Amino acid sequence: MPDALPVGDRPPVGDQVEVVAVTGGTPGAARVATRVEDSSGAELVLAVGVDAAGRRVRLGLGAEVVVWWTVPDGTVRYRPHAVADVRGGSDPVWVLRPTDVASVGDRRATPRVEMEVPVGLLTPLGMVLGATTDISEGGLRALFAPAPTTGFGDATQPFAEVGELVTLALVLGGARTELRSRVLDVRRRPDGYRLLRARFEALPDDVRLQLRATTSQEIGRQVTAGRR
Repeated sequence: MPDALPVGDRPPVGDQVEVVAVTGGTPGAARVATRVEDSSGAELVLAVGVDAAGRRVRLGLGAEVVVWWTVPDGTVRYRPHAVADVRGGSDPVWVLRPTDVASVGDRRATPRVEMEVPVGLLTPLGMVLGATTDISEGGLRALFAPAPTTGFGDATQPFAEVGELVTLALVLGGARTELRSRVLDVRRRPDGYRLLRARFEALPDDVRLQLRATTSQEIGRQVTAGRR
């Protein structure tokens, strides 16, 4: 019987994909690129990937991963899987079984995930601290506390303005990363908190991949917890 899965639900044979380990992987399995050896509605067979040092990455049986790929129109897709088997030999492979649907119909090239990550906005008078409400490879939304005042209701600490190019500091993969970002929206809530929406500008490849790993792992955790 032909496989009738819609285009975009799974990568085809020969495609390059990224695998991000959520649970059950060695440190080198945090993010790895590999190739699709077989693809069907029931399982995805991938060549065992290698880490930056060229060593084969280990994924245990039952490990939860998120597989990322790009469809012909340029849209990025992702789908959670679990490792059902690891087949050895001269060309070892991972056999993955899908645990949830792909992001079919999501036209975002950079899927956004709700998660809280500490973030700092650099200003001439120091750093304004806040936390993200959601984040993707393309940008973020973050919430910052009400600005301190002189006691007469006038804010004394500068903040970002729409259209401004600012620097946002986040901790990704255990290291602080400063990202040049374009402010798209700034809103003050009734409780005084400020909501900022920004788009990242010219991300280095290593930072983009770290953002993808961070969001992938959170997506996997949410799927596992039934929150997605």
